[in-house]
Amino acid sequence: MRMLVWIGVVALASLVTAAQPDESGFVSLFNGKDLGGWQTAPGSRWVVEEGALTLKDRSDAQEHNLEYLWTEKAYGDFILELEFKVPERANSGIFLRTADLKDPVYSGIEIQVCNSYGGKGLSRGGTAGAVYDCLAPSKNAVNKPGEWNHCQITCKGNKILVVLNDQPIIDMDLDRWAEPNKNPDGSQNKFPRALKDFARRGYVGLQDHGLPVWYRNVSIKPLEGGEAAFTLLPDPHGMVLKTPQGQTVFRYMTKKPEVTKLSANSVCCLFPVNTPSGERVVDFAPSDHPHHRGVFLAWHSLKGKEKADFWGWGEWAPTEGRVIRNRGLKLLKADAKQATIEARNDWTVGDEVMIEEVTLLSTRQRGPAYVIDLDYRLTPKEDVTLDQTAFGGFCAKCRKDGKGVYSDPQGEVKLPPPHHLKPETDWPAADWYDYTIRLEGGKTVGIAVLDHPDNPPTTWHNLAPIAMVNPCIVAQGPVVIRQGQPLRLRYRLVVHDGPAPEKLLKELTGEWRKE
Repeated sequence: MRMLVWIGVVALASLVTAAQPDESGFVSLFNGKDLGGWQTAPGSRWVVEEGALTLKDRSDAQEHNLEYLWTEKAYGDFILELEFKVPERANSGIFLRTADLKDPVYSGIEIQVCNSYGGKGLSRGGTAGAVYDCLAPSKNAVNKPGEWNHCQITCKGNKILVVLNDQPIIDMDLDRWAEPNKNPDGSQNKFPRALKDFARRGYVGLQDHGLPVWYRNVSIKPLEGGEAAFTLLPDPHGMVLKTPQGQTVFRYMTKKPEVTKLSANSVCCLFPVNTPSGERVVDFAPSDHPHHRGVFLAWHSLKGKEKADFWGWGEWAPTEGRVIRNRGLKLLKADAKQATIEARNDWTVGDEVMIEEVTLLSTRQRGPAYVIDLDYRLTPKEDVTLDQTAFGGFCAKCRKDGKGVYSDPQGEVKLPPPHHLKPETDWPAADWYDYTIRLEGGKTVGIAVLDHPDNPPTTWHNLAPIAMVNPCIVAQGPVVIRQGQPLRLRYRLVVHDGPAPEKLLKELTGEWRKE
């Protein structure tokens, strides 16, 4: 393996260690001393012993999907070189281009690491070097247990090549894996999405499958032409969507912070939401309305078998035991232009599910703005009535540390603020309303909410004193959702730098009306 020079750089009062490429263009991913340059979950069993990455005290043979070891950077086209060693009983894997670190098994491609020494057959799962569940290696090239193996993996566009102990064993064309759950030879695989549609850029990872394994001399050579893609990364409170350039678009929060001013029981919201320049446009648990949370969907007066308030106000219905719980968040597809995420939530009253929610969030950049489409499907487990109220439903709780202005397709809006107890005072229906704020530092940013033409009749509870944009489907009367019959709601966020992009908003409205 190649030897790399490590250079210590002091920056911003902290010591940063930067690996420099060698003469062949390889960069070391492992310094042989600690986990610097890698990311993993708190409490994971990855340690460094005798110059190798290994799992300490692991013998349960169970998958620990949240405790894999991941590179800090995402890679597109590259050559990866490393050495691995396994004992008699072994199971691990090298994950490639993984887009969703909370769902690595279904969003990344795994090269099998196991003890198949001396085995007579070749399989897609039990032979070292296999592309797991998709393609068996051409040879069983692994060394004896306890001996080091040298592995080279090349990812270039649709091609994946694997060389194990100097023997080529995999030559894979991802474009041939064109159907979900099916390999080109007709055999079945576990992937509900065709491999040709997997991200061509993502994170490199080492699997914790509950058994001992050792890795060392890990290095990578980025190749020209690898197309960057959106990625979805875990953080302590949810998952963060990043652009191909690594900028945060939003975090989908699934876990309420342990220390917070948020008075609502639920999160399942977007916070932060940033403009392309990186400026946050929404607020979280402000002092005047501590139950508000970024961009969220909830109502404060629902009736099923019991009454419920998921908004967090607590004046018209109980909040105790009423929680929107996330039960799944994954990246469905991503490329250089856009990404689609699926969120699954249960709206619960005690231990009972009142409503099942499935939401698709599709994100792309258009000019000075991120465009985020939210497609909600709410399926009640019982008949549910959304009571008539002046506010509730989809809400963007914006920043107010500056001078804010509302506008609609006709220009600046100067209507009086609606009253929270008088639905008739809400603003009239419109294709969109925008809230733009000139921050105290002089920067101008904003967020527009577009109402889909197929949504129920809507008026708007846009309240300047608390800087909210709230298309309200219950201001004109109660809405009844029958058991098992989904309510579909679609909204489009346009998160922009500078003033409201009126031309873009007109184009986006027109695109929806042509559907």
